[in-house]
Amino acid sequence: MARRLAARGDDVAAARALAAAARAGSVEAMRGLADALIQGRGVLADPAAAVRWITAAAEAGDADAQARLGALYANGMGRAPADGDTRGVFHLPVDVKLARLWSEKAATQGHVEAQVLLGWLLSRRSGAEGDPGRAAEWYRRAADAGNAAAKVGLAMILSSGDLGEPDAAGAVRLYEEAAAVGNPTAIYYLAMAHMLGEGTPQDPDRGLARLKQAAELQVAGAQRSLGVMYMRGQNVAQDGAAAETWLRRAALKGDVEAMALLGDLHAGGLARVPSEIEAAQWYQAAADRGHAGAQMALGLAYASGRGLPKDVFEAVRWFAKAADNGFVPAQFRMGICHLGGDGVPQDYARSAQYFRMAADAGHADALYNLGVLHYHGYGLEKDEAQAMVLYGQAAERGSASAQFRVGRAYATGAGLPQDVEAALLWTRRAAEQGHVPGQVNLARMLLARGQEAEGHATVAEARAWLEKAVAAGSGEAMSTLAELIAAHDGAAAVETALEWARRGAKAGDPRASQVIEALEARAFHGDVR
Repeated sequence: MARRLAARGDDVAAARALAAAARAGSVEAMRGLADALIQGRGVLADPAAAVRWITAAAEAGDADAQARLGALYANGMGRAPADGDTRGVFHLPVDVKLARLWSEKAATQGHVEAQVLLGWLLSRRSGAEGDPGRAAEWYRRAADAGNAAAKVGLAMILSSGDLGEPDAAGAVRLYEEAAAVGNPTAIYYLAMAHMLGEGTPQDPDRGLARLKQAAELQVAGAQRSLGVMYMRGQNVAQDGAAAETWLRRAALKGDVEAMALLGDLHAGGLARVPSEIEAAQWYQAAADRGHAGAQMALGLAYASGRGLPKDVFEAVRWFAKAADNGFVPAQFRMGICHLGGDGVPQDYARSAQYFRMAADAGHADALYNLGVLHYHGYGLEKDEAQAMVLYGQAAERGSASAQFRVGRAYATGAGLPQDVEAALLWTRRAAEQGHVPGQVNLARMLLARGQEAEGHATVAEARAWLEKAVAAGSGEAMSTLAELIAAHDGAAAVETALEWARRGAKAGDPRASQVIEALEARAFHGDVR
């Protein structure tokens, strides 16, 4: 009767008939009534009542209802009410335990879609504690029934090595079977296998063709991957417009990484029409969804006023979110903010905590800054010996500031045994990373070494390092370059040396006045009265 009434367009009467049949124990009617209650077809929408009827049908042993109930618990339904919300909005939270229970009941009855869902729920990809062996077993049952999604799921387990040694070739065979019947996800993973040469000979052209096919089939991961390739010019000519097109498609499908990449595309000036405002909007979209890198980028946009009103407090709020999400550069930035009281109260102890977080994750400059705090006793116990240990560790990890500090310690013997060769080595490493004081110190060391070796050191190399530092605006480099010119370019170059010394004074080098005085005395040709 419900079917006949629905066919005539009388949804209200059809819903009444379904309700009567459901109350009489018809599981088919229970499922139909649940659909009507979810869609609001012939009755007021009532998701809670719908779930009750689906549960009743599942408890009566209906495999379709059990599979649907498992899917509902796997995905959840509705949104959790906000604090203070008394409107009674329905919310079914995700419950992996119940999802597995109902899916397994349906899977045991041979329900193929439930077998696929159970495979995913038991795999490590579900985010819950997994059982790869059981996941593979259920995927195999569904795959043997010809289900393409099950073949993709089983392939992922084989390629990940969750069952032991990774079987990339076996995974590719399953991807090929699923791709042959048009499964978009299989086409995407097959494309990546050809791109990387995993389980199959590397074939970038074939991989690109497959990737485009998957992207056209609306696979967000494929659209994002194509966008990244065009953005970076990987296996294709760099094309900002094409990158924007594919990344936007993925972002509009909810791909958070694509949102963040669109922000990068606009911020880096690679978009078709670059816009700092649009960059900030995409960073905001990704940041709101928990993307730590986008949260950091949004903080930087607020800090600099690029695409957003400049707001140091809002910047720190986003830095803190990114830091709490484990983003190491944000942890370092929060350490800097607390160190200088930038948007937060100055707090050396809190600064040290953030630097420690970043240092433990391998951030070299954070480790160096911990050394600085120990050296001065800011927020940490004053301990110059421990500071030097931390400088050394940071220098080994690549911190230019630490390399400069270690080089100076070896040069002066303050904190480390005096060692000219070690001083040169560490100062050179800092200079090569663009550390301007390191470039000046390296030049001075080379010049001093040249004097000791009777002019055999490379004055040209010292000059080159000073010119790099001068280009960066270093007044100290300008004054030192003046001394080099006066000492090595002959009497005719004294005026040129004086000009550099005067530039050094304007740039704020406190030694410049002494250099100027010495050079002016040398350049004087008049009579002394």
